[in-house]
Amino acid sequence: MQSLAQLFYLHGIGYEYTKYTGEHVVFDESTRRSALSCCGIDCTDTDTINQLNFALDAGTWLTLLPNVSLIESDEPFLRVRVDERLLSRGCELRLPSLDIVVSRENLHELSVTGDYRFNDIRYLEVALPLPDMPIGYHDAVITVADQEAHSELWIMPKQCFTVDDKKRLGVSIQLYSLFNAHGLGIGDFADLASLMREAAANGMDYILLNPLHLLFEHSPERASPYSPNSRALLNPLYIALSLCEDAKDNLALEKLLNEKPQGTDTYIDYTSVSDFKYQLFSCLYHHFRETASVERKAQFEAFCLTHKHSLATLVVGDNEYASYLQWQAHLQLNLCQQIANECGMDIGLINDLAVGCAGDGSEYRSQDELFSHGANVGAPPDPWAEQGQNWGLPALNPQKLSKDNFAFYRSLIRANMEDVGGLRIDHVMAIRRLWWCFDNQGQQDGCYVYYPFEHLLAILKIESHLNQCVVIGEDLGVVPTEVRDALKSSAIYSNGLFYFEKDHNGEFLASEHFASHSLLMIANHDVPPFNGWWTGHDITVKQQYSLVDEAQSNALLEARKIEKQRMLNFIMRETSQQLTLDTEASVVYQALACCLAAAPARLFTIQIDDLDQQILPVNIPGTDKEYPNWRRLLSRPTQQIMHSQQSFLASLISIRNQ
Repeated sequence: MQSLAQLFYLHGIGYEYTKYTGEHVVFDESTRRSALSCCGIDCTDTDTINQLNFALDAGTWLTLLPNVSLIESDEPFLRVRVDERLLSRGCELRLPSLDIVVSRENLHELSVTGDYRFNDIRYLEVALPLPDMPIGYHDAVITVADQEAHSELWIMPKQCFTVDDKKRLGVSIQLYSLFNAHGLGIGDFADLASLMREAAANGMDYILLNPLHLLFEHSPERASPYSPNSRALLNPLYIALSLCEDAKDNLALEKLLNEKPQGTDTYIDYTSVSDFKYQLFSCLYHHFRETASVERKAQFEAFCLTHKHSLATLVVGDNEYASYLQWQAHLQLNLCQQIANECGMDIGLINDLAVGCAGDGSEYRSQDELFSHGANVGAPPDPWAEQGQNWGLPALNPQKLSKDNFAFYRSLIRANMEDVGGLRIDHVMAIRRLWWCFDNQGQQDGCYVYYPFEHLLAILKIESHLNQCVVIGEDLGVVPTEVRDALKSSAIYSNGLFYFEKDHNGEFLASEHFASHSLLMIANHDVPPFNGWWTGHDITVKQQYSLVDEAQSNALLEARKIEKQRMLNFIMRETSQQLTLDTEASVVYQALACCLAAAPARLFTIQIDDLDQQILPVNIPGTDKEYPNWRRLLSRPTQQIMHSQQSFLASLISIRNQ
């Protein structure tokens, strides 16, 4: 049916893709029908299909302006769609908030940028020149003859905010894994503040965080920051009592602290930690209600007003209490960024935005009309998962995202750029396309679905300038060329991972090949710490947890020897330094890091796990209950870790400054 094929296209349902093997794959019509059904569309209802096609195609030409108009700040003009018979009529554009009025006697001499014929009438898209306007979102009203239309003008910069003037060094952390100075069993914002000072004193310019998203108070063992309750809200477990005004002269709190449970040395006991910290939070909140000054209560009310959109997504019994915790978390995150600024760090904190949310969390439940039903996001088949991956995160409906002028996505990006100097976007390809997983006649099926790329990219560029926040796009794996080109031209840093940067022979690429406008890492949270990787301990752990058998373990260890030799070859090519398979892991690590510090990448990130010489992974992809993911703690306070590595860090800074 031609009309159904048109709707597939207009609704973003993919037609084809290139598999990792190079194979060209065309999706079955039944697959595409299933994807469209997940958007609530009956593929057998011809009338509905025709109505949707009209609204998404011809209907867009029958109004002067769309709900949102994208405008480049350095070449501002507004695309107006008009019946060609009205070109001789007068036009007036009003932007009340900017006190701007643009008037023309007619539209005849304007450049034509598009045309469409409907019912024997030709409609033209003409470019209306505009005066310079500040970056941001501005309401506008346009009148041509007796027609009037409202639109929100998005004045967007050509590129995201950036600090690309020199090479910088930073450290990546899992905030919860930091050694807690007060013995509460989980790293908090006070521990982060201490690390900020240490990192700055050692010449670092930023700290890359794990996602700080709200998790599940009543299911504390759901610890993955990449499957959160809500991405627009912060995890209260990171609140530090020592930084909270309401901890002062709080007798109930002091009494409770005398009864604190003993923490473990290696893994976080989330049930114990969460239960105790939420008892402490209750003491803080009641103390605030009873003793806070008029000024502090007014500050809380102002916070709630400013963050009303994100706080409205809370699905809780006591909204004021939950909002109070969000206020405290934001105050402390903001304090950490202030410390970074005061210590001379050029970026400070880099936040991390997960690709999706849990299907039973506040984000989904409060805004379920924006999501598809029956579709989760994941990944197509690849060498590591021949059946593809289903991440269990509900997929946003691309057409519903435009509701209220993309209010959901704007609020989400703003919430994650607030109080930080950078934002890493996990699986940045999601702003262009996502792999949907769904049921098709009782079988697991999937295809790509495309999103309003230009609008989502525009939001990133606008919000990055409004928040003075650099943007990093995690672009590992197969990324469409148009996405890579758009990210590069928009000054969004790519995210390189050394382990995966190889040529067609499997050898590691020379450091000179790493993109300059990128954030380069040796490894991330999905890869074992270097010490564990070099010694093969990660493979031992997999065997201990019955993730691989003895034969598989031996095969992996043999393959690891080849990878290790390739790494030694890389170091030899870069520095002429001759190391062997028997060289200590710490020596190889420092040699490798020094090689990569000399690479063109403007941002080079080392892991605090590697500075701590950890061997246990923080996460083993593909596992949930088998291994204690997202729980492993550092072995000692960050001050001790940083002091023990001062000479090494000084070497990296020296190389970066050359």
